Amino acid sequence: MNKSNYVSLSGTLVKDAIIKKNDKGSDYVLFTLSVPQIGTKWYDYINCIAFNENAAIIAKSPLKGTSYRIEGRIHTSSFDKNGKKHYSTDVVAEKIEMVNRND
Repeated sequence: MNKSNYVSLSGTLVKDAIIKKNDKGSDYVLFTLSVPQIGTKWYDYINCIAFNENAAIIAKSPLKGTSYRIEGRIHTSSFDKNGKKHYSTDVVAEKIEMVNRND
């Protein structure tokens, strides 16, 4: 993994993951992790995406409240919708591990 664009997160699914297939039939999963900010009572909500084998890990337990540890990279994109430009920043999960809430 390229360490110049490296993200490591531990968090909990804030809603059930969305399992999809792309045009080529490969699985991918969209999910949002609630990640606690160190030293505060606040949380960040990080949009993530996982493909293929990593998508299968999330698909085994895609329910709200499940905790995961992920490593990946930040991916930015843009798209036009109704004539307006929209921007997106997501974490592409390249390594995923389900963890107990007490870990």
